[in-house]
Amino acid sequence: MIALIDIGNTRTKYCIVNEVESRSLQAISNTLLNKEFLSKHFINVCKIIVASVSHNNLTDIIDVWCQEHKITCQRVVSEKRKVNVTNAYQQPEQLGVDRWLAMIGAINLFPNENILIIDAGTATTIDLLASNGQHQGGWILAGVTTLVTSVLAKTAQVHANDKEKESLAFGFNTSENVHNAAWAATIGAVDLAISQAQQQGFPLDEVIFTGGNGALLSSLIEHPNKVIDELVLTGLQAYI
Repeated sequence: MIALIDIGNTRTKYCIVNEVESRSLQAISNTLLNKEFLSKHFINVCKIIVASVSHNNLTDIIDVWCQEHKITCQRVVSEKRKVNVTNAYQQPEQLGVDRWLAMIGAINLFPNENILIIDAGTATTIDLLASNGQHQGGWILAGVTTLVTSVLAKTAQVHANDKEKESLAFGFNTSENVHNAAWAATIGAVDLAISQAQQQGFPLDEVIFTGGNGALLSSLIEHPNKVIDELVLTGLQAYI
């Protein structure tokens, strides 16, 4: 059995795969990822494949634990080309590994299609992948929660609670104004990305949402789309 681990900014997703099937996706807070957790869940695997957007300390914990238990540990980083995906970055290792793996996962699920991938977490990333597998570049903007907290941190007289429901409507109090604007700004960026892909000559076959806010954003956009929570882990399977 092989464990696939995707360490994000705040959450870690993982699953176990073998020759027959892949177990369901699980997620935990990064604060819970320690040697005790690894021993409880992965002691019977022969290999761990891990990708991390920034937390080298967590990857180091996994690597040391694997050495102690004689389990192979492989860390995945972005590269110029893998399977049918070609990285648009001149320095490919600078592309976030979560974005890289999401593209690999997307082309595995939807080969020979033009795909827009929106990964909505602490940051919201948008990437355009052509039907031939060539990455056409993308955007990075603050995630919905980050947009809200940045406004609150920089404006002393603006206050908001954390109980607002996702909405694009004009708000009737400051809290609604701040939260709804964050959703509206993000949806506006996605709508513009769809239009931009068309203008660049890539009419979209698929618009895919993933990440913690993916399903909520999907419900707010009119363009046909899909939500695939396990997209990064699907990409990780290319490294087995």
